[in-house]
Amino acid sequence: MLISAGTFCRKLFTLALLVMAPLALAQRLAPEPELKAAILVNMFLFVDWPAQGGQAPDRLTVCYLDGGPVATALEQLGGKLIKGKPLQVLRVDSATMGGCHALYLSSLDAVSLPRVVANGRASGILLVGDTPGYLQRGVMLNLEIDGGRVVFDIDLRSMRQAGLAVSSKVLRLARQVLE
Repeated sequence: MLISAGTFCRKLFTLALLVMAPLALAQRLAPEPELKAAILVNMFLFVDWPAQGGQAPDRLTVCYLDGGPVATALEQLGGKLIKGKPLQVLRVDSATMGGCHALYLSSLDAVSLPRVVANGRASGILLVGDTPGYLQRGVMLNLEIDGGRVVFDIDLRSMRQAGLAVSSKVLRLARQVLE
């Protein structure tokens, strides 16, 4: 079967558009909890944890305290390989979060936030929230909706206090970076 040069070019152009579809299109198509979970998990590619942390070296563990839509979306990502390590997703309580690389905090966790922030910093855990005001309360990465898009803010001071290092590539993409 022969195809004309014009048909080939149209198909190639269509394929290029599909491959280069912007994140904004994905955000319109994917549900908000799934986008937030994907952003959180992809942060593992750009964060380095201290060697002396209590996290398991053979896997990357993201934890959550209370269930909800983002926690459900995180559960669906369990087993995904990141940096050559499987992603483990666990529900924990504030007393058993020491083995987590990251801890997702929903709006339901507001009451326990001060205790969790103190323990998280001491344990080298990336604290991730999705509630307005959480960044000012000690969460290191906060996901919010702005203009119909999921954006994130970073508290670089809190991350450094926890011994975490974040790539400058992520800092350039953040809506706001507290230093």
